[in-house]
Amino acid sequence: MMKIFALLAFVLIAQSARSEDRIVGGNDVTSTSFAPWQVSLQKSGSHFCGGSIITATTIMCAAHCVQSIVSSTTVVAGTVDYRNPGQARTAIRWLAHPQYSSRTIDYDYSIITISALSFNSGVQPIEVANKEYAAGTQALMTGWGKTSGGIFGQIPNTMQYGYTYLISKAECAATWGSQVTDRMQCANDNSNSACNGDSGGPLAVSDGGVWKLVGNTSWGANGCTTSAPSAWSKNSAVYSWIQTNGGI
Repeated sequence: MMKIFALLAFVLIAQSARSEDRIVGGNDVTSTSFAPWQVSLQKSGSHFCGGSIITATTIMCAAHCVQSIVSSTTVVAGTVDYRNPGQARTAIRWLAHPQYSSRTIDYDYSIITISALSFNSGVQPIEVANKEYAAGTQALMTGWGKTSGGIFGQIPNTMQYGYTYLISKAECAATWGSQVTDRMQCANDNSNSACNGDSGGPLAVSDGGVWKLVGNTSWGANGCTTSAPSAWSKNSAVYSWIQTNGGI
C-alpha cells in the first residue's frame, strides 16, 4: 500500500496512497546553513508539511499539502527546530498544479506565495532542476517527518536529513507498477525513507557544487518501510509551469 507523506490534523488517505511525516533512519541537522532552503509549513503552530524556498516570495511544495484556507498556513524558515522560527510568513496564495490528481497522486506540485523572506546564511533559495539526473545519483532529503512509520511514530522537533539514490522509472515500477508516471522521481537506498510530515519537502542533488531541487516529497510505502522506493514529484517534468508561476 502507498502513502502520501503529509500530516494534517489526521493522517490523510488518498485512495491507494497515504500521507506521511518524517525521515526514517535520518540524522539531526545541527546548522541552519545545512539546507537553508527547507521550510516548515505550520497550522496553529503544528508542523504538517515541508517545502523549499525557490525565490524570496515563493515556496515549492506538493499539491496534496494544500490547505483549503490558505491564510491558515504559516511558512517557517531559517530554523532546525520548527518550534523556533527564524522567519515566519503567512501564506498569501497557494497554487496547485491544474492536473493534480488526488487519486493517482500525479502532478503533485504546488507553489506558495508569501511576503519576501530576508536571505542570510540560514535562509537561501535552491535552484529548481531543469533536467533529469541518472539513476544512481546521490540525493539529499530533509524534513521534520516521522522517524518511524505507524501510529506511534513521532514528529521530531529537530530537522532530519538522510541520503538516498535516484532510481529509474522502470525500477520503481517494478515495485509500484503503473502508479509511477513521468512526473515522478523515485529513490531508494534500503536504509532510510521519507515519512509523514516530510511531504512537499525537498529532494536535492549537488550538481557541480550547486544544489538543485530535483523533487518534492510525494508518496511512499505504508509504514515508511525503507525496503521500498519512495516518490517525489519531479520538477524537470513541469519546469515551464514552475517558471511561469514560481517566478524563477
